[in-house]
Parts: sequence; C-alpha cells; structure tokens
Amino acid sequence: MKSYKIFFITLLVVSSISTASVGQLLQRDNVQSRIAVGTRPEQGDFGFMVGASFEEISEIVDDDISLRGFPLMSFKYYFTDNIELRLNTQMYAKSKVIQGSIANQIGQEDNVDKESFVRFMPSAHYHFASSNLLDTYAGVGLIIGSEKNEIITSEKTSLTGDYLATHMSKKTFVTGFNINFGLQAFVADLPISFALEASIRGLKHSNLQYENSLSSSVGGIVTNQTYSSIDEDAVIRYESLKYKSFDLGADVRFILSYYFRR
Repeated sequence: MKSYKIFFITLLVVSSISTASVGQLLQRDNVQSRIAVGTRPEQGDFGFMVGASFEEISEIVDDDISLRGFPLMSFKYYFTDNIELRLNTQMYAKSKVIQGSIANQIGQEDNVDKESFVRFMPSAHYHFASSNLLDTYAGVGLIIGSEKNEIITSEKTSLTGDYLATHMSKKTFVTGFNINFGLQAFVADLPISFALEASIRGLKHSNLQYENSLSSSVGGIVTNQTYSSIDEDAVIRYESLKYKSFDLGADVRFILSYYFRR
C-alpha cells in the first residue's frame, strides 16, 4: 500500500510541474520585469525553499515510522543570473523523561532519552540557458553536521540505599558531499517555483560507537565500569572501539521555493 501512495504523490508533483511550466513558457519571452510577473530570478534576488525527499515522503506515509524534524530548508541567493548559492539546513531534537515508583518496592526509577541531529549543507548551482522549456540546473555541495544520542537510567531502592545507574552517549560527526541535477518550473505571475531534484549523496559517519558508564551499589559495595559498544542494545563490551561508516546513494527531492528582493 505504501508504494501506491508514493507513486500517487510523485505523479501529482510531476503533473503540477508540467502544468506550471506551460504557463511560464507563455510569458517568459515577452515579459521584461522581474520576479513579480513570473520570470526567473536575476542577480541579487533571494529565495527561501523547503523540500522533502523521496525517503522522507516514505516515512510520512509509513505508519510504523515516527517522522522526526523537518524536511530540508534552504536560503538562496542569486550571485549572478545563472549562479545560485544556497545554505541548506536540516535538524531535529527530541527528549523523553520518565520518572516513576518501582512496583512492590520502595524506590524510584528515572529514565532520560535525548536525541538530536543537525546538518549544514552549503552548495552552488548553475542554471542553464533560459530558452529551455524548464529551468534546468546542476549543483554540488558539502555536508557537515552532527548526531547525538544520550540515554540515562537510574534505579534506587530507598530501604537499603542500593542503586543501579547507566549512562550511554554517542556523538557522531558527519561529513559528505552532494551532487544534484534539477528541473524547475515557475508559476505564472507568482514568485513561486516547483522543482524536482535528483541527487547523488555520500556521507561519512565518524565516532558511531556508544560510550557507556555503569555504576552500582549493592550492600554498600560500589562498582564502577566504563566500556564502549556498537549500539545501545549490544551485548559485547569493548575496552576501546572506533566505529565509522560511509554511505553512497541517490535520492529525489520535491522542492517549493518563494523568491523576494532586498
């Protein structure tokens, strides 16, 4: 069922771009004014865009996945009529805190789970001749960001003073590149455009390992341990660990842009 939803959304967006491109084509050559009457942006113009990728849309239509954060957001600046500079950002953060009394015991249990994600992606794009049916462009960009996850759990029995506390944390550094090719159509007399953008993306994640600390007290005997693990559920404990990965893949993004002047 999910694949049918994705196909329908894709077909709807492509149809909208095709319809918008016809209206733009009828006015482009005869109109001399700028963004306000539907022509393409020129040197010195600005824009704001928001775009959801095929992967993100898959998460939206999948009931088993909890969507986190926002789609890609970007600020545009036209350095020349054909060269567009972008600063893209994407981020989310969530925090969960659980506190409660332990059943059948006199004690307290606390659980804190924090997760955050942020990426900055500066990029440059070249727009080809305005005589093309659609605004056609290609670009390249860099990716830099971080991902963090922290899990803290503690359990304390009031009568004996025994306790068990665990702390797990991961701070991952993300770098990469993005190469894309896009087709953009402007909407008649409005400073708005729709685009379909295909990209090849490479991402390197460093420091994927979790750093763990375990502290406990049983009958007055205190124990402390520190170790590394591959993930939060891993059974194997490492004295030292370096964990990194590299992913290379392709994606398609649907983009809505609004243009304005200084």
